[in-house]
Amino acid sequence: MTRVPRVAAMAAQSKVAAVPARGNVELVSNQHEYVIAVVGAGPRGTSFLERLLAHVERCSPGQRRGLKVKVFDPAPHGPGRVWDPAQSPLYLMNTPASFPTAAPSGSTRLCLPASSCSISFLEFCAPGGFDDDADSYPTRSQYGTYLAWLNKEVSAHLRGRGVAVEHIRAEVTALSPQEDRYLLSAAGKHHDADAVVLALGHLEAELASGPAHLAAQARQHDLHYQGPAIPTDVDYGVFGAGQNVLVRGLGLNFFDLMIQVTAGRGGQFRLNPDPAPGKRYTYDPCGEEPHLIAGSRRGTPYRAKTVAPGFVPAEIELKHLTPRALDSLLTTRAELDFATQLWPLIERDVCSTYASFGGAGDFDITSYAMPFQHRSWSSSEEYQQTLRQWLEDDASASAAAAGSPEKMAINALHAARLEVKKLVADNRIRSESVLRDVEGWFEPMVEGLASGPPLQRIEELAALARAGVVEFLGPEPVYGVDSTRGTFIADSPAVQSARYQASHMIEAMMPPNRITQARSPLVRGLLAEGLAAPAVIESAGQAHVHKGFQVTGAPHRLLHADGTAGRIYVLGLQLASVQWGTAIAAESGGDTTGSARALADADAAAAEVLRGLSSDAMAQRLDPVYG
Repeated sequence: MTRVPRVAAMAAQSKVAAVPARGNVELVSNQHEYVIAVVGAGPRGTSFLERLLAHVERCSPGQRRGLKVKVFDPAPHGPGRVWDPAQSPLYLMNTPASFPTAAPSGSTRLCLPASSCSISFLEFCAPGGFDDDADSYPTRSQYGTYLAWLNKEVSAHLRGRGVAVEHIRAEVTALSPQEDRYLLSAAGKHHDADAVVLALGHLEAELASGPAHLAAQARQHDLHYQGPAIPTDVDYGVFGAGQNVLVRGLGLNFFDLMIQVTAGRGGQFRLNPDPAPGKRYTYDPCGEEPHLIAGSRRGTPYRAKTVAPGFVPAEIELKHLTPRALDSLLTTRAELDFATQLWPLIERDVCSTYASFGGAGDFDITSYAMPFQHRSWSSSEEYQQTLRQWLEDDASASAAAAGSPEKMAINALHAARLEVKKLVADNRIRSESVLRDVEGWFEPMVEGLASGPPLQRIEELAALARAGVVEFLGPEPVYGVDSTRGTFIADSPAVQSARYQASHMIEAMMPPNRITQARSPLVRGLLAEGLAAPAVIESAGQAHVHKGFQVTGAPHRLLHADGTAGRIYVLGLQLASVQWGTAIAAESGGDTTGSARALADADAAAAEVLRGLSSDAMAQRLDPVYG
């Protein structure tokens, strides 16, 4: 990636001082302060501040009242809980260093001009003291360091432009309208605001009926049950040495659990001499490891990412799901059906990519995603052998990069997913098809194939499986509690004579992103008071309550229960009603209608909020350089 000298120099000196802002524009305050409350100071709250700065830096001097920004979050401002720099350095991102950014960089700046603080994570790495290999997988704490730096720099630059910025380490527990403003409650204090930006991120959630029943049974029998949670919120120390721990989920949270209770306790992954892919490591136990017994519906972990460079390797080209094909479909209809009109094109792209990279025979992507359907095993040991071989084969395919037709076909599927995200956000797929098809079966399939960990984690898991530290349950596992013995139990109908018992169980997954399950007193209050409502999708004559808030088009304002909208803006995960698969970060240099849409959302909200500075009496307007 080409570096911008001014930006790189700015990052280099960030540890000792804020970089002077360009120009010397002061904001004029001749009426009461105009207050923007930003609720949530993680990546999206930080992106909003950066986009606010970009607009402020392009405003003519003397056109606005005094502006104040109050930023609320009990977690560290910038990284939030998920990216806290103080977390274990063992936790890795599942995207390469070249991907994530919280500010426009590269070609994204053609649509969203940079602020004086706009740099991507990769541009921050070298001056920040981190490895700047674009294809490496950084730690989450390193990305959190970048976010903390960006938040601090943006705040300093806003202050340098005359904007008062106050950071409040507290949770907003209530929000209500009061005359023409909003009243927020946090840590026993009340705060007025003219506009509110909700950038809430991951929220703790009430358990669904099945897990709630397990949790209740666990309490009755003095067992330890850990529900879905952000990994930084989980106390893995409760799992004692040698104790059985039942694990539900073999996705990204599983790999965090796996590494924390092994290498995190002193175990060593020893590099083998001249290793074949999949057999790179031998694990030397420290004696403090618990015994993990893990399962998932597929029976397999998420597949490892290929080592082929790029978020989507340059060799991947969609030849069927093309703009021309989509335009043709949309000439006779406003919305498309995913299963009948889009999936056939995606499937052809996957199969043709597989063939073009040397694949032989028909390639059934759905069977590849569920490799153990309709299979059975006579014993647990037979299944463990199957899984160990699966891990080694998957590692070998990932290490082969473009030499693996299967992994390149998965990358074509991943590229298609990015196009589907655009279509969903642009309302080009019928809502009932999004619910039934995109979220119903396409999302879990593509997540397991294309959203997995870096190759290193699969290599480590293979070593742990060979060492007996990790065992696998089998496809479609069933979890319960044996009331007679007072233990958790689990088994798979596909694996004979293999029932496991444990006093610990963990759901290795994030809390569900569903506002009706959120424990947040703020979200509960918004719903109860009619200031917010969940989106509702009609499908097959039935109304389905969706995950996210009901919102307007971009900039996304919260729709009240009566259908009206005020000045409460929504960013991020709670936009699931209008955006499918909201990403953990924007793509550096990405398309603002696609992989960098999170930045476009933040920019649109910042521009709209600043228009509120124009009082009715003064009829003032922003005078931005760009539209």
